[in-house]
Amino acid sequence: MSDSDTTDEALRRVRDTFETAANEADEMSETARQEVTDAIDTLEERIGELRERL
Repeated sequence: MSDSDTTDEALRRVRDTFETAANEADEMSETARQEVTDAIDTLEERIGELRERL
C-alpha cells in the first residue's frame, strides 16, 4: 500500500468517525457539524496540494 493510499484511507476513516459521532450526538449543532466537515475538506485539499509538489 502506498503512502497515498494510506493517507486516503486515514481521511476516509476521519470522515466516517466524525459522521458516526455527529449522528450519535444529538446536541451537536448544524453549525458545528459544518465547521468540522469544512476542516476535513481543507485538510484533504492541503494533502492534495502537497502531493502535487512531489
